[in-house]
Amino acid sequence: MAVLAAAVLASLPSAAVATNYTVGDEKGWNPKVDYTSWVKKHRPFYKGDWLLFEYQNGRSDVVQVDEVGYDNCDKESAISSHSKGTSYAFQLKEAKDYFFICSYGYCYSGMKLAVTAKKGPASSSPDSGSSSSSSPAAKSSSKSAAAPIAARNAAALAAAVGAAAMLLRLL
Repeated sequence: MAVLAAAVLASLPSAAVATNYTVGDEKGWNPKVDYTSWVKKHRPFYKGDWLLFEYQNGRSDVVQVDEVGYDNCDKESAISSHSKGTSYAFQLKEAKDYFFICSYGYCYSGMKLAVTAKKGPASSSPDSGSSSSSSPAAKSSSKSAAAPIAARNAAALAAAVGAAAMLLRLL
């Protein structure tokens, strides 16, 4: 019986879940927030995780830069820039270092973020499926993407349970 249970569990797909982080937690993407401490509090970050930047429209922006741009608070090396609306969701699509600054002058006082994404367990996207969201699911630092994964794996789970039931009848 234990062997059967182990076989059924082994046949189930992996349920790795991306984590959605609100940068700066309740303080958001704003001046006078210690983002170095925020990263230390929440790491490790994994490929597939999401960062939600919440900011005041017209008062700050989110600029993805390279390491030199990060070190020098220089937007000239911008990879992407986002200033519309009040939030921006960014997925860590690769295992690598990511760098973000605010180009409104606040970078010099610490409004910048460096995150290292590792290869790891995260593999799904937030419920919205978009690159910009203000939904509660995208604001959570919890495993809020579990519901879509469960829905995608329901057929595999049902098949595994059915196979286990048939095997039990044979015993």
